[in-house]
Amino acid sequence: MYVVQPTGTGIRRVRADVEGERSPVGVCRWIEAESLSEIENLQGATPLHQVAEETVDTADPYDLLNESVVRLDPDGVVTGWNEASETLYGYDRATALGRDARELLEEVGPCPGERLDGSDSWSGEVVRSTTRGPTLVQLRWKARRDADGRLREVVETGRSAAEIQQLRRQVRSATHRYENLFQALAVSFFETDFRMVGAELKKLRDNGVTDLKEYLLADYTRVRALMDLEDVVDVNDASVRLFGAPDIGALLGRRSSRLWPDESIPEYVGALVAVMDKQPHFVCETRLRALDGGLIDALFTVAWSPESAKRGIMVVGVIDLRSQKQAFTELQRSEEKFRKLFDAMSIGLLEYDFCDADRVIARYRAEGVTDLGSHLLADDGRMQEMIDAMRVAAINDRALEIFGLTREDVKSSGVGWLWSRERWHIVGRAVHGRYEKRLIPPLDHRLRRPDGSEVNVNITLWAEPERRPDQPVLCGVVDISERIEAQQRLELVRTEFAHASRIATLGELAASVAHEISQPLSAIITNSGTALRALERHPSEPALLRSLAEHTLGAAGRAAEIVTRIRSVVAPMTPERQPLSLETMVSEALPFVRHELKQGGVQLTLRFEQNLPSTCGDRVQLQQVVVNLVLNAIQAMQSVPEEDREIEIATARSGDLVTLTVDDTGPGIPAGAEERVFDSFFTTKPQGMGIGLAVCRSIAESHGGSITAMACPKGARFVLSLPLAAAASEEEGAAPNLPSGAE
Repeated sequence: MYVVQPTGTGIRRVRADVEGERSPVGVCRWIEAESLSEIENLQGATPLHQVAEETVDTADPYDLLNESVVRLDPDGVVTGWNEASETLYGYDRATALGRDARELLEEVGPCPGERLDGSDSWSGEVVRSTTRGPTLVQLRWKARRDADGRLREVVETGRSAAEIQQLRRQVRSATHRYENLFQALAVSFFETDFRMVGAELKKLRDNGVTDLKEYLLADYTRVRALMDLEDVVDVNDASVRLFGAPDIGALLGRRSSRLWPDESIPEYVGALVAVMDKQPHFVCETRLRALDGGLIDALFTVAWSPESAKRGIMVVGVIDLRSQKQAFTELQRSEEKFRKLFDAMSIGLLEYDFCDADRVIARYRAEGVTDLGSHLLADDGRMQEMIDAMRVAAINDRALEIFGLTREDVKSSGVGWLWSRERWHIVGRAVHGRYEKRLIPPLDHRLRRPDGSEVNVNITLWAEPERRPDQPVLCGVVDISERIEAQQRLELVRTEFAHASRIATLGELAASVAHEISQPLSAIITNSGTALRALERHPSEPALLRSLAEHTLGAAGRAAEIVTRIRSVVAPMTPERQPLSLETMVSEALPFVRHELKQGGVQLTLRFEQNLPSTCGDRVQLQQVVVNLVLNAIQAMQSVPEEDREIEIATARSGDLVTLTVDDTGPGIPAGAEERVFDSFFTTKPQGMGIGLAVCRSIAESHGGSITAMACPKGARFVLSLPLAAAASEEEGAAPNLPSGAE
């Protein structure tokens, strides 16, 4: 009989089982032919029409398996050889079929009939030869017998022992990684057997339930029943901690229902529907219940792979959101407090968004621009781009009131509605400060409102030190109009007070004034009398008369000068600040006290520093300070012997200040009274009013300076400190400059 079998190339193999064709060892000879006609000439072959030709596919079904499958007859001859066998042993199918497996693979051992004597299966490891050399192979044999129990065929499966070891190592590694991931993460993990739940849900659909979600949510007891079918087979340590279990065993089994409060049943049903609809995963926020009854805000995740789904196993992840929710609640509460404070403050508050503007600034930085403020102001297009890039994210009602605006005036983009073109220089200066990451100090400014009225404001800025775009710039706007008016009224009172003090001081200088005026008046009288007599006796001598007239005119001029000087002290006038020299100012003040110095027997020493910078101030008021300090020194030295009475006036520079120091050799200042001597109505003189030094301090502070008193080894020292003219001018000129609320 001929048995036709397929080959990998489609060539037919015919097995000849005819007399004389069997080998001595009983191996059947296989004949390979292109067609059956080639076989008819074989010795003892039956006619062609008696040959049963099997039409089979060229693919062996065992080729679908990943392990070697070899079919053997009872004598060990290979009758089947799949592709995995070719890979394992290196021999192709054509080479292996019809060969004794022990001979082909150089295996030492009994034939299948002997090895399976009395048994239908065998497994073990044998060393077989391959095209790559000897290999240890793990084998499993299964016997196929006929009805009489005779062995017909052996089906052998095999794999390289090295490959099996590699697979085992991979499995152990994967299992280890999974266990590490399962246990090491701070996330709670559950492994649940879902098969019984899935079967019940499938049964519901088979019974005509089309909307599982609606059906289950209609009765929570149905959901609870399904929960009792869900079998928790494993949990990690994080689950034990999260749910407050004493150990892992307390969470295993069909007890999921206790972890789900009624309020969270809809999320559980959503997960069931997702599983039944074969969605890849399900995620939601929900609330679970710990074993002690406490509620847990959690992120609930269900995931399954195709392999685990076949086994009915799902992995459930639970992330504790309580801390996150608490932090979010605190953030909301903080934001609400900030907004309430922002809106309720009595000062104007603005919040600027610089996200878009910072991109423009970064572009200019990349271009190498150094003075960004000047660069922007040099071109209206560049400035307009920056104005449009800035945005007011928030503005409170008080700020709108100060700026004379309404909510309808607020625009969602740009700041042009707040900062008009005539104030662009303010924005440019502020943007340059942000460009340099430099804090702009609070400054005063006078703004014109849309209705034409003006308001004095002080603007303060705060920006995060690194100037990150996601951090807002806060701007505080204070209406200082009342403060400015109060300052103006205070300045008026101060001026009037100083004027009153000068009048009082003039009273103290009455003798000196009388002496000063009496000298030119006496000269006038004498010269006039002489002129009259000269006219009577020598009417023909005009030169004499001219000389007398000139002397009279000079005396009258000196008298007029004294009167003018007194009038400048007495007359009320608005203070005028102008650059002046301390040396000149002191020299003009000393004539007022020349008589008192002479009458008191006081020796005056002047030490003026050369090339001393000028200061800026009101000449009359500063002369008043000098006169008061010298008079106080003269009066303080009345108890000192006349030969020891000395006053020294010195000028000097100290950093950004110029100083005027008045030293005397009197009894000095009582201990602890260095500050009190400047208090109003405080005096150490029986007849004193206690306003002279108070006026001196008021004048010094109004000029941006200070005055101090201290005891010396011999007498007292008073130091008047005033800013240099440049610093004083800059300070006064700073008022018109104001930052725009951006930094």
